[in-house]
Amino acid sequence: MTIRLRNRVNFFFFIIALVILAVNTAFFLYNFIAGNIAVPSDVISKSSFPLLRYDFWSVIASVLAINIYVVAVSFILLRTFEKTQATEVFFFLVFLTSLLFDTSRIYVPVRGISENFSYTLIHIGNLTLAARLLAPISLFALTAFCEEEFRQQTEQNCIICILVAVFFAVFLPVNTAIIGPNLCISYGFGKMVHGFSMVLYIASVLTLFIRNKKDSFSQINTAGFLMIIIGYNILFSASSIAGLASGVMILSAGTVIYLVKLHQHYLWID
Repeated sequence: MTIRLRNRVNFFFFIIALVILAVNTAFFLYNFIAGNIAVPSDVISKSSFPLLRYDFWSVIASVLAINIYVVAVSFILLRTFEKTQATEVFFFLVFLTSLLFDTSRIYVPVRGISENFSYTLIHIGNLTLAARLLAPISLFALTAFCEEEFRQQTEQNCIICILVAVFFAVFLPVNTAIIGPNLCISYGFGKMVHGFSMVLYIASVLTLFIRNKKDSFSQINTAGFLMIIIGYNILFSASSIAGLASGVMILSAGTVIYLVKLHQHYLWID
């Protein structure tokens, strides 16, 4: 893929992410003002400490924070890497796509969707599951398929990542009767999905560590990458003020560290 084409894809992705942020925010605010938001009343908090206690609005804020993160990072990628050959940018856009899928959780508490069986709720469950699968797949691909010999297959590899995640998200059953504290709809084979994700996360960090060691590149890059994984998973699961704050800080710091080091690496190569 040429740099010009990649920049066009990045630009259109940024516009799409911005539109989704506007739609998600406007839709939620409209339903909040109209009194159509069903705040869960049966969630048992695991802690009595205020910052760790279950807080519905922290869940909503975490979903919006993910959406804002996608918009901000896609813009940073567009402006910072527009003249570099960084293949990682395209795979990072696939990772951001998984985060966009995840923002569909903001529609779950709307009355008429959460209180009744609806195909909309099923599709939201499919999107959320696709997000949980695509995030580790895309990050693993980012570390495993960014070498020179794979550069010509970048588009195909990205498309394959998305198709695999979507296929299994549609294939695996979702249970709309069970909605988690973070507004995530329950899905079948949960332990298998979590195990699969954990394996890919560990493999991606190890792959990046080995590649950086081989290229004599700073492992601070690897640390930033690991922080992205940790921060994303904390923010996805956030159902308290502490979870929201820590997820945002770790994800943001990890992204800055990783992208700064990646940019320095390609400036040195170019």
